[in-house]
Amino acid sequence: MTEQTKTGLLGAERVNRRDFVLVFCISLFMVSLVTAAVTAIKINAVSIFGWELLVPAGSLAFAITYLATDVISEVWGRATALMVVFAGLAMRLVILILFLAALYAENVVGFVGVADSWTQERQQAFEGVLGSSLRINIAGIIAFGISALVDVFLFHFLHTRQEGKNLLWLRNNVSTMLSQVFNSVFFIVAAFGWSLPWAAIGSLIIGQIVVKLLVAAFDTPLVYLLRNLATGRKLLDFRG
Repeated sequence: MTEQTKTGLLGAERVNRRDFVLVFCISLFMVSLVTAAVTAIKINAVSIFGWELLVPAGSLAFAITYLATDVISEVWGRATALMVVFAGLAMRLVILILFLAALYAENVVGFVGVADSWTQERQQAFEGVLGSSLRINIAGIIAFGISALVDVFLFHFLHTRQEGKNLLWLRNNVSTMLSQVFNSVFFIVAAFGWSLPWAAIGSLIIGQIVVKLLVAAFDTPLVYLLRNLATGRKLLDFRG
């Protein structure tokens, strides 16, 4: 095997690893986004140091989307991260349309009906999950779109200002945390306002912010790991 062939094979291996991380991050982003949309209707009570907070079940999944976009921003740049965000917005709209079709197709399309085995109780349970999440889905689309764009632009701004200063951990956390705070306030008010007591709304906002900030802090090593895997660095290299 010639030296040129060896170099070519190694080059192909590096490209494949980089491509794998990109596909992984986009897949993680989309899966987390869909999961957050479906599970946000459930509200969990989380006890932190004796203080009980209300947290939508989709908070963890939604927080993971920022991990993916930060890695994409760091390695592939703002343009690629923005494409992923816009694709995610399109997918949220697709989810909304599919939910509506699953819920009400038989009421709109004449040749669509329901099977005899589909009882009224099942329909009510089905509507209880998907129907109640329509408002949450719309609120999530708006909140996600704005906060994700803020995250990408803020990350890119810090990346430009901090070039060569080994501060990936700082731009990852600052961009994620600020955009997550905005997202939590807007989403909770739009999704649950006037349907729950305002004390519960306040607890939901605080609970979601706490969960998202904790995820943002603890996902930093994963951001480095994926960055290093994509760029050919040693996996435990926490510089840059």
